[in-house]
Formats: sequence, C-alpha cells, structure tokens
Amino acid sequence: MSNEASAKLENSKLKGMPIFENGNIKTYYELHGSGPALLMIAGMASDSKSWQYILKGLAQHHRVIVFDNRGCGRTLTDNRTFDLKDLAADAVALLEFLKYEKVNVVGHSMGGMIAQEMALAYPEKIDRLILASSSPQFSDQAKGILDDLYDQWHSGCEMADWFKILFQYLFTKEALSNKNFMDAAIIFALNYPYPQTIEGFREQKEAIEKFNASSRIRKIMHSCLILSGNEDILIPSMESKLLEGIGGKTKFKIIEGAAHSIHAEKPKAFSEAVLGFLTS
Repeated sequence: MSNEASAKLENSKLKGMPIFENGNIKTYYELHGSGPALLMIAGMASDSKSWQYILKGLAQHHRVIVFDNRGCGRTLTDNRTFDLKDLAADAVALLEFLKYEKVNVVGHSMGGMIAQEMALAYPEKIDRLILASSSPQFSDQAKGILDDLYDQWHSGCEMADWFKILFQYLFTKEALSNKNFMDAAIIFALNYPYPQTIEGFREQKEAIEKFNASSRIRKIMHSCLILSGNEDILIPSMESKLLEGIGGKTKFKIIEGAAHSIHAEKPKAFSEAVLGFLTS
C-alpha cells in the first residue's frame, strides 16, 4: 500500500472521532464526566484505553481528559523523531485547544515523565501532580528491558508470546499465575483495533531513553503524589522514591499487591489515592 493510500485509510478510520490537529500531529482525545479538569497521560505502549479500569470512577468527580500520545493508539504522526518534551508540548497544545487554563495531571510511567517535562516547561498549566510507577530517569536495567522487547518484536516473535513477555513487567506474580486473567489480557491485546506499531514502540522507547530530569525535578514546585506498586520490577519503589526530590510538597504512597500497572490491578486503591489527594 502506498503512503498516500495508507494515510487515506487511516483518516477514514478516524472520521467522526475527536481529533485535534496540531501541525502534522493529529491527537485523538476523549472527555468524560464533569468537575475540575483532570488530564491523564498514559505510559509507553499504552493509549487512552489503558485508563478504562478507573475512568468511570474518576469521571464522577472530575472532567477527565484522556488522549493517545504520539506514537500510539489513534494519534497519527509524521514519523519524525521526538522526545518527551515534544509529548509534553502535545499535551499542552491539546489543553489550549480545549480551553483549559490549568488542570490536575495524572501520569503513569512514561506519562509521569511527560508530566515532569510539562511541569518544568509549563508550570502555570498544572495545579497538582500525580506520578504513578514513574521516576526522574529510566534505569539501565529498564532500558535493557525495553531494548529486549523491541528486539523480540523486530525478530518476528509471535505477538501472543510477545505480550506474555511484556506482561511479566506489568503485573504481579499472582496475576501472571491466573490463567483466566492472562488469557483475557492477551485476547484483548491481540484484538485491540488500534494497536501500536513497531515504529511507534521504537520511537517511544528512544524518547524515554533520552529522558533525564534528575537534576531538574527540584524546580518542580507543585504538590505531588507519588504512587508505586510494591512489586514493580520495571520501575521499583526505590526509583520512584527519587521523585521526592521534587521542590514542591510530595507524598509517597506504596500500593500493596500491585506491580507496574497499578491502575489495572488495583483500580480501587489507585482511584482512592488520587481522589483523596485532589480533595485534601
């Protein structure tokens, strides 16, 4: 299929969907609920659908804004290299398009790193920050995990097997040993109508690998809730705890019985922590 034909096909798929066009970037977004605005920034290889476990509960109290980051889901890009500062700029451009002057922000994993860049470059846009399963810099071990995942995919690994490898870094041992849970998760991933491409995975991987806010987070002066799963092996709690170096008031909370994907495994605990922090 030619590039022109492929573009027409993608545009036809997106017809009727909420799309914000910002230059060559066409960002897919959704709005839910009412109340104070809450922007949700998804992690790597995840899009707006990743918030499905907590969206309904949060939308009972907030105007929840979810969107697909560049390189994932229904957000179309020009395939040029980008970094997390670019993704932060994408998020701010969306807020300006939607006419939100200031919002609370929840960022998960890579989304938490994007939120840090957003807080540093556009502090006036943020009221409070919630950084979940995130850190001020990806460790060499975590970078190696992403490199291995990319190599497995690039070498032709069956996608069902690839997702099994990925899920080892997202979920607890208890979840991984639950056959019904794993079967359902793999079926959902394989049949998702807007899967990430290998190019999108590589682009996001390279953007994360370039990110380092360790020496800059002290300049973030927002109140911040830091959430970490006690079984997270991708970004362990000791690495998330480095975010306590943020200049504003911070609160660090460990969610028991959760790994990297806290909001999927422990949606009630995640939502209660977020809502409690935002209303305190």
